[in-house]
Amino acid sequence: MALLFGFSFVATKFALRSIPPFTLIFLRFSLASLFLGVIYYRRRNTPLLRGDRWRLLFASLIVPGLYFLAETYGLKLSSATSVSLLISTIPIFAALFAFLIMKEKIGFWRGVAIFLSVLGVAIIIPGNRGELAAWKMAQLGNLFGLGAAVCAGLYMAIGRNLMRRYSPLTITTFQAFFAAAIFLPLAGIERVTHRWENLQPLTIFAVLYLAFFCSVLAFFLWNYGISRLEASKAAVFTNLVPVFTFIGASLFLGEKIHLEQVIGGGLVIGGVSLASATKGSHSR
Repeated sequence: MALLFGFSFVATKFALRSIPPFTLIFLRFSLASLFLGVIYYRRRNTPLLRGDRWRLLFASLIVPGLYFLAETYGLKLSSATSVSLLISTIPIFAALFAFLIMKEKIGFWRGVAIFLSVLGVAIIIPGNRGELAAWKMAQLGNLFGLGAAVCAGLYMAIGRNLMRRYSPLTITTFQAFFAAAIFLPLAGIERVTHRWENLQPLTIFAVLYLAFFCSVLAFFLWNYGISRLEASKAAVFTNLVPVFTFIGASLFLGEKIHLEQVIGGGLVIGGVSLASATKGSHSR
């Protein structure tokens, strides 16, 4: 999951050179939903109850909906490495929302972990000061990346009951259907206002990678993981995502790592590791 998601940031940023954001997200999830739909109906999985359809639709508005909207615009404006580091704060926001919604205790060490991660975010978001216009765009992109992490943390807090009642395939399939439906009208608007440019064979490969290896396989692995493990234990593997992103961004996008990414990323990953290693109700 971490490897596939890590390279997804690279594939998304590359595809955005030619394809507008809403269209890219729609293509990704429409292809994924067709593939997942065939598997779902052939395996005759347990259908969603009517009430749970609305619950999953609401959860899907957050993830993949708002999450990928924020992530994609973040990648369009900022570097793949910075956005992946900010999104690795998902376990921190999951702990915060679990505290606010489910009244789970945070505890001393998890509080320290949250402080370290927030400090790391505060270092990453300002970014590397270069040309003023580019710097402002990168700041905005980093804020979008942070917004994506907030969405994923909220989803992890409110979606756990659904994931305990349904198989990972069922959840992943309906998420893909809902995401394709959500972004269809937005992609239609882009069809009028934007133009595809510099479409290359690698761009098509990037879309296929996002659809099948990320939206299908990685999401299935992620949903499977958090259905079998505590959210905090599953979330610790997200620490590997920015590592794989940096490797891919260096190889394929020519991105260079900056000092604030090293320092801020170290604080974020350290905080997330500490938060994932401790239980909120027993951390004292």
